[in-house]
Amino acid sequence: MTTETRSQDTQSGIIPTIIGIALSVLSGVMLLLAFPPYGIWPLAWIAFAPFLFAQYRLLPLKRSSWAPAIAMLLWLGPFMARLFGTENGPVFTLLGVIIAVICFFANKERKFIETTGYRWFILYGIINWVGFEMIRATVIPLVATSAFIGYTQATQPWLIQPVSIFSVYGLNLVMMLVNYALAQGAMALFDRKWQPADVVPVDGRATRNWLIAAGAVLAVWIGISLVILSGAPQDASMVRVAALQPGYTKPAFQDDTNTSQIRFDAFAGDVREAAAQGAQIVYTPEMIFNFDPQVEMTGELRALAKETDTYIYIDYTVAEEGEPWRNEAVLLSPSGEFSAVYGKNKIPPGEPSTPTGENFVVTETPLGRLAAMICHDANYTDIARKLTQNGAQIVSAGLNEFGGFGEQYWTNVTFRAVENRTAMVVTSRETGSAIIDPYGRQTALDIEQGKHVVLVGDTMLGPDHAPYTSLGDVLGWASLAGYIFFVVFQIWKERQIKKAEAS
Repeated sequence: MTTETRSQDTQSGIIPTIIGIALSVLSGVMLLLAFPPYGIWPLAWIAFAPFLFAQYRLLPLKRSSWAPAIAMLLWLGPFMARLFGTENGPVFTLLGVIIAVICFFANKERKFIETTGYRWFILYGIINWVGFEMIRATVIPLVATSAFIGYTQATQPWLIQPVSIFSVYGLNLVMMLVNYALAQGAMALFDRKWQPADVVPVDGRATRNWLIAAGAVLAVWIGISLVILSGAPQDASMVRVAALQPGYTKPAFQDDTNTSQIRFDAFAGDVREAAAQGAQIVYTPEMIFNFDPQVEMTGELRALAKETDTYIYIDYTVAEEGEPWRNEAVLLSPSGEFSAVYGKNKIPPGEPSTPTGENFVVTETPLGRLAAMICHDANYTDIARKLTQNGAQIVSAGLNEFGGFGEQYWTNVTFRAVENRTAMVVTSRETGSAIIDPYGRQTALDIEQGKHVVLVGDTMLGPDHAPYTSLGDVLGWASLAGYIFFVVFQIWKERQIKKAEAS
């Protein structure tokens, strides 16, 4: 019996199948729990191993795609539903497509891995996962980088500092390397004890080498992280900032209850409260007003900035009939001067574009060089990078969230801070405001649903930009190139096998 023939008859018993399904369920649950609001971050380092073991050792070839499908369904199903809200039907359509693609490729993947003697199991797995992350971050605008596996580590500054060199894609690669090495180690132990005749065994020596390599890479990564974090300035000058979270259920242009005057009065009270706590810069969420502050209520806003001696970032939309849609942010100084306008760059499906986009404004002030992003901008890596290249030291990320997006958004922004060594201030409409220093430490955080919050905290200014700011997503693009290579290589290998069978 040939290796290929034997691999096709892998464990058809009902008990291994039941155990395989249970392990796949375990993987999905662990992945879900690794992300906010649960935040059990260590699970992300081992969560893939159970379903991979089930896929390659417990389920027969024809049903091997069940393992990743079950794991992804139990992770992404609840995750996406909570992220976008259960009323958003397209989310479930998207999820169905994702699961279908996973099932389709997983079945072919196992045959390829077995016929190549597991030589490519680990490299193929990590490159394909991170390569696909690069694809969706580039061409799937609704999701972008949301649910990146590395984001689960956002509360661990001691661990994430190397992303300032290698990007979040570098962390994703390390985490997937650990997961796949553990999965192959489990398979090697299984093969050594049971030695099933119908399974292509993994090479014990190669497995040991991969485990050593994964441990060494992780140790080096942690060592670099600890060195970088220990070098953080201890006597850096601090700036006190405030994130105003008004607790409204709708953005201004959709809100028929809270008029512009009502919103301004509440906003003015919040600014005064923040100033009383020593805030020097005040940030607002996306779409807090439905008017241009340089056209309407300009005098009142200037008087408020002068009274409180604060710099105020005002996020607003202009959505009046006859005018182009504008989703913008502008900085108002205590002297009454307005900065150049920043327009939202990354536009999710269904939202009109803003004509002032592609204007990466950084404003020089006595407190530092200030800049703004708006909502979806921070779900990509390039906007924060461009602002930092222009000299930004503190960047706001105003958010008009939907569903449970605010629970996750601050984790994404944490990585924009560390990547570029730039302080970030997240301001949401009702869920998920945060003040994050250039080393990814959340000096203040509130993600409770539906709250009115004046979040005040201190942060250091971002130093000169990190290596990543110049290097960009090199590892992400390299992973994408590897993904393409393996697609071509797998097709070529399958054709070789068919020719051999036919001859």
